[in-house]
Amino acid sequence: MFFQHYRYIQSGIMFALVFFMVISPILTEAHETEWPGEKLAAIFPKAKKFVQRNVVLTKEKIASIEKELGSKLRQEDHKPIFYIAMNDKKKPVGLVLFVDVKGPRGTIDGAVGLNMKGKVVKVAVYEHKESEAIVSDKFLKQFIDKGIDDDFKVGDDIEAVKGHEEASKAVALIPKKTLVISYALFLKRKPKTDVEKKPQPEEPPEELTEVEDLKELMILMVDEYFVIVDYFDSEEGKADAVKAAKKLATYAKAISQFEPPKNADQQEEYVEMQDKFSKILKQFAEAIDENGISDETRKQWKEIDALIKQAHIRFSEEEIDLESY
Repeated sequence: MFFQHYRYIQSGIMFALVFFMVISPILTEAHETEWPGEKLAAIFPKAKKFVQRNVVLTKEKIASIEKELGSKLRQEDHKPIFYIAMNDKKKPVGLVLFVDVKGPRGTIDGAVGLNMKGKVVKVAVYEHKESEAIVSDKFLKQFIDKGIDDDFKVGDDIEAVKGHEEASKAVALIPKKTLVISYALFLKRKPKTDVEKKPQPEEPPEELTEVEDLKELMILMVDEYFVIVDYFDSEEGKADAVKAAKKLATYAKAISQFEPPKNADQQEEYVEMQDKFSKILKQFAEAIDENGISDETRKQWKEIDALIKQAHIRFSEEEIDLESY
C-alpha cells in the first residue's frame, strides 16, 4: 500500500517535471508569423508554418560567441530572431536566421536554414553591392551540409569567387555566424577540437519511440523512471536501469521537438536546470553501467530527484495535488 502511494507521488512529480520543461522553452518569445513568408518558404518549402522566436543575448553570450567566431557581432546580432519551420505534425524541421555581414562594398543581407541535425540546408543572399557571382548556386551550394565543426575558410574548404575573395569571405561568415549563435543558444557546446574530430568508436544513440504528442512522451518517461526506482529497491536489473537512464536522457531532449505552449518568465533559470538535469542523467547512466548500485550512484539518483522537486518549486505558483495525476 505504501509503495503504491509512493509510486503515485513519484509519478506525479515526474509529470510535473515534464510539464514545466514543456511550458518553459529556451527562448523568450514565440508566436506564429507570416513575415517574411516568401523568403522562409524558399528555404523550407515543405514547412506548414513558421514560429518566430526573439532572443536578447546577454553580455556573457555575446563575448562567448565573438570569441568562438573570431570576429565582433553587429549590433543587430544582439537580438536575433529565429524562425522555426514546423511540419504538419507540429514538429520542428529546422530553423532560419536572417544575418547581415559587412562586405567590402557595404552590408550583405542573407539568411541561413539549418536542419535539426545542425547542418546547413540553404544559404541565401539578398541585398548587396558585390558581384552577382556571390549569389550563384555554384558558390552558395558549397555551404550545404556543413556544420559547426567546419571552418568555412575561403581558400580551404570554401572556394572563393575569383576576383572577389573578400566578398566571398564575408558571405562565408553568414552560415558560420548562424551556427555559432544557434549552438550557443540551443546546444550549449563548443565546436569539437581536431582531436575530437577523429573517428571514435561510440555506442549508437538511443532511438526515440515514435510519439504523436507530449502526453505519450510523458508516459514513456514515467515508465523508464520507475525502471530505475525498481532497480534501487530490488537491486536487480542493472542492464535495464542503464538502458532506462539513457532513454530518459533521449526523451528529455525530444521534448523540444514539439511545439511549446506559452513561455514562462524564468527561462534563464529553466535553461540552467534543464542542462544540469540532462548532464546528470548521462553521468548517472555511465556510473550505474560501470559501478552498479553504490554510494555514488545513490547520490546521483538523489540529485536527480532533487532537480525534479526544484523544478516543481521554482516554476509553480500554486501547490499541485500530485496524487491527482
